[in-house]
Amino acid sequence: MNPSIFDVYLLSLIDRGLETPYDLLKQGGVSLGSAVPALRRLEAASLVKGMAQVGSSKRLRHRFKLSNAGRKLARSGWKSHLKTPNHPDIDAVLRVADVAQHYSAKDDQITAFLEAAASERRLAARSGTSVSEKIRNSLGLATTRGAWNVSRLLAEARFLEGLAKSFRQNGTKSPKH
Repeated sequence: MNPSIFDVYLLSLIDRGLETPYDLLKQGGVSLGSAVPALRRLEAASLVKGMAQVGSSKRLRHRFKLSNAGRKLARSGWKSHLKTPNHPDIDAVLRVADVAQHYSAKDDQITAFLEAAASERRLAARSGTSVSEKIRNSLGLATTRGAWNVSRLLAEARFLEGLAKSFRQNGTKSPKH
């Protein structure tokens, strides 16, 4: 299994004490529609162990804990992602930064990652601008979608640059594991 950053993020959340899909939803911001299939996949890969318990309502409550391999992946699987900022999904970028910070990556590594992800978005927006210019006389969906993508990429770049700047200034750290 080649774990995605989403898989590593889920493993990290479980390592932090979130045990149920409901915990992942409420405290980790992961939808049940994403968490449940991923947890099944991680369980099939022997990275998590599922346990069903009867709660106060006599309804089964599914809890998950990390296997040794899952714990090892949670604590080190993010490192390769931190070196490659070309994640097209903003959530993936934020998950990498979150996991790296939680496991005490160096501030300058996280800052460089966020700045590189911002730069990737600016480059993508520039190339999107030239495409939009070619079809700007059309009022169709393609033009609107192209303009939206450029605006979104630029907004994400500004946000990531601001996050990198505040991270650099604050030098926040999580407890070491």
